[in-house]
Amino acid sequence: MDDAECPPFYARSTGIEGRITRWQDIEYHAPCLYLLHSRIAPVGVLPEADGSDPNGFHTEITYAITPSGDGKVYDFWAVSRDWATDDAEVTEFLRGNNHTVVMQDVTALNLLQKTLGTERTGYQELSINIDTGGLAARRILARLVEEGEKPVEKVQ
Repeated sequence: MDDAECPPFYARSTGIEGRITRWQDIEYHAPCLYLLHSRIAPVGVLPEADGSDPNGFHTEITYAITPSGDGKVYDFWAVSRDWATDDAEVTEFLRGNNHTVVMQDVTALNLLQKTLGTERTGYQELSINIDTGGLAARRILARLVEEGEKPVEKVQ
């Protein structure tokens, strides 16, 4: 996103004032490891020619969603960053905000699981652009299951 409004979450945690350039990519390792890499910086601040990015703010959110029973999962997550790493206030702010978001997801996913467990038919999934990575991961996992492949191999 070029020239986007800086969300309050990032403004407060990074100190950026004004508009930002933001991008993110997702790395998925079937069956359950999902890494969200995110970079924000003030508009016009780009990585250096050598690939370093000392003036950007980088966050990685790690999700490891692990089945625990029929229709039940554990949702492990962690947030890593490369700025203000020694600032306990920023750490707590990020932990609290990410926990709130994850718990909102848990509420929505529990409702979805309950709905999928009923006899209802004809529902239609609605996804938005921000869901692209998660939807792609679901398609990869579904394809692996359909092909009868084991998403991970057991090492002895």
